[in-house]
Amino acid sequence: MIKILKMREKQMNLSVGVDIEQVARFRKKNKRLFQKIFSKKELKSMKSCNAQHLAGIFCAKEAVIKACNPMEKLQLRSIEIFSRKDGQPYAVIKSRLVKARNLRISISHSKDYAVAFAIVAIG
Repeated sequence: MIKILKMREKQMNLSVGVDIEQVARFRKKNKRLFQKIFSKKELKSMKSCNAQHLAGIFCAKEAVIKACNPMEKLQLRSIEIFSRKDGQPYAVIKSRLVKARNLRISISHSKDYAVAFAIVAIG
């Protein structure tokens, strides 16, 4: 956890998470595996997604889990990753302790790898 300078007399802590995956793992669309990883709402919104996109979403979920770990243990299906109209990714999480408004994610990918970074503001 990283401690940030006092802002308005209140100290804010940040927790970060990162994940990288091989895109090849997502080229074969394994319906059973995807149902374990992605929510119904995500699957509906990702029908025409390519392997890079799927790998990026998986990385984002893993990064969120790692960033939130100091506060709460989350599962893959308790996190949903979507994109705004401008393409910016965001997370919807089912958590008692972590609020999505305190969470930022970034996803990137190439032909062979996808990576995601998550940062959570605590306090």
